[in-house]
Amino acid sequence: MTTLALTLLTLLSQNGQDATPAAATPAASSDQSAAEKAAAAAEKAAAAAEKAALAAQKVAESVAPPAVPEAEKKDEKPKAWTGLVGAGLQFLTGNTQTLTLTFNVAAERNWEVWVLGLKLNGAYALSNPKANEPGTTSDTTARRAQGLIRGDRKFGSFASVFALGGVEFDHVKNIESRSYGELGSGLTFFDTRDAEKNERLFLRLDLALRAGYETRFQYFPVEQQVTDPAIPILAPRAAIAFRWNFNKHVKVTEDLEFIPFLLAPDAGRLLINSTTKLSSRITENVSLTASVLVNFDSSPPSVPPPGFQRRTTDVALTAGVDANF
Repeated sequence: MTTLALTLLTLLSQNGQDATPAAATPAASSDQSAAEKAAAAAEKAAAAAEKAALAAQKVAESVAPPAVPEAEKKDEKPKAWTGLVGAGLQFLTGNTQTLTLTFNVAAERNWEVWVLGLKLNGAYALSNPKANEPGTTSDTTARRAQGLIRGDRKFGSFASVFALGGVEFDHVKNIESRSYGELGSGLTFFDTRDAEKNERLFLRLDLALRAGYETRFQYFPVEQQVTDPAIPILAPRAAIAFRWNFNKHVKVTEDLEFIPFLLAPDAGRLLINSTTKLSSRITENVSLTASVLVNFDSSPPSVPPPGFQRRTTDVALTAGVDANF
């Protein structure tokens, strides 16, 4: 702005010189001197305004932190742990009496190429179909629990290798304890997310080899030793983990695994476990759930005939609440 003013004043001065004789009059000299003074005053005012603006900017930066650039926002670290805690409860009374409790906990921690997962679930149930008859007692219809830990090392977005260890029991199915370890590979076919990085579709196939040890004992209806009370386990395992979010409120999951035993005395025994779950979010972190659990054991541990023989398939329907973190 100052340069433009000086240029205009110079042009005006030159025009005035062209219009007057070489020997300027005193009035012309006075006008030229006034113009130069005005230009100098304008230049000083512009400099002062510039200094005031710089001072105001420094004060503002000291009071409020600078805005985070968009590139840095994209690199913000995700939560250290993610997961859920769920529980279910059913109580019926009257002509029949039933109490069922279920729980499940799942947590996951992600690093750049490493993933650590934890799972814990179980159920306990009592039932008395003749509750209106004096002297009758309830029978245990569920007493089971499972816990496992898994570590994955990712190679790109498609493949990973993992190690897994777990322990479980199911006293109604005569499984006193089962401990095992696995080494395997995971192949992720889909892992899509929306603009807010919320999961939309996930599909992974696991192929692994399991080794472990199983002890068996009949707790119900009477305590009794079963055939082959302890066996070694060597079995391949194929499993599918599927998650699909219809939208931000509704989600369906499926966990399915096949485990054929290779060692005697249970060579040829096949385990199939399936958990199908539907979740409907009611708040940001709380969901109502409904699930179907199917456990198939082609050769469940049983006492010698003619004792009570276990069925091959158990099915459980559960309604509950999950809290995400």
